[in-house]
Amino acid sequence: MGGFDAPYIVVGAAGMLGADLMDLLRYTGARVTGLDVEEVDIRSEDAVRKALSPFDPGVVINLAALTDVDGCEKMVDEAFSVNARGAENLAAAASELGHWLVQLSTDYVFDGAEGRPYKEDDPMNPQGIYAKSKAEGEKQVRELLPDAHCIIRTSWLYGLKGKNFVEAILDAAGKRDVLKVVDDQRGRPTYTCDLSKAVIQLCSLGARGTFHVTNSGEASWYDFAVRIISRAGVTNVRVEPATTEDLGRPAPRPRYSVLDNSKFINLTGSPLRSWEEALEDYLALRARGTL
Repeated sequence: MGGFDAPYIVVGAAGMLGADLMDLLRYTGARVTGLDVEEVDIRSEDAVRKALSPFDPGVVINLAALTDVDGCEKMVDEAFSVNARGAENLAAAASELGHWLVQLSTDYVFDGAEGRPYKEDDPMNPQGIYAKSKAEGEKQVRELLPDAHCIIRTSWLYGLKGKNFVEAILDAAGKRDVLKVVDDQRGRPTYTCDLSKAVIQLCSLGARGTFHVTNSGEASWYDFAVRIISRAGVTNVRVEPATTEDLGRPAPRPRYSVLDNSKFINLTGSPLRSWEEALEDYLALRARGTL
């Protein structure tokens, strides 16, 4: 796997993480091409091969996914078509054409029952359709590209160019006096700008296998919401804790899906900054109107 001398092909380039990653890759001077749904339908093996064949062997970064966790419960075929079959098609084409594949995955591949941070080699036990489809995508990548892949699991993403939990909380705060937010699911909020840097680090180091990459620390969704409201200077809203059962969402969620980042830290020499610091930066950009 090459470093910055190799071409990068970002699939899902118009998404929240994809947009930030494209910006950062361009800033580094990397040769990068972005592909999104207009350029390639990853559900089609032929379309994927046609889209990737013009490029010299390089790094294909698959960020394309159906991420509506509750929606996936109703769109089962579509979820597996995009999240599993799409990853399989990209892995098959990458193997044929000599590309390296970076596959983005999720903390939701774990059931959350362990009550401790999950390591990369812990057994997956996905519960919902979204989780199961992403776990199947991982499986296909490992089988088809055993020596030429890097799977990056992350969690609770928010970023500059997409719908996310931070914006949802601030939008709701402008409409309601009381917000009820789940307090019995814990994870690691992760800022896409920080994750983008980590993705490039792993690529430049030729990282192989599976890595967990999140901002440091942990929180419940309630903790996250309270911090958002407080640091954004919102004073007319009260945030109240709720249980998962209170909200009655269609898809099951892991109760404790904190990811252990030790493998990433050992390879790169440093962790990502705390989620609180990352949130401060996001809110500062938002306040300046630069989002």
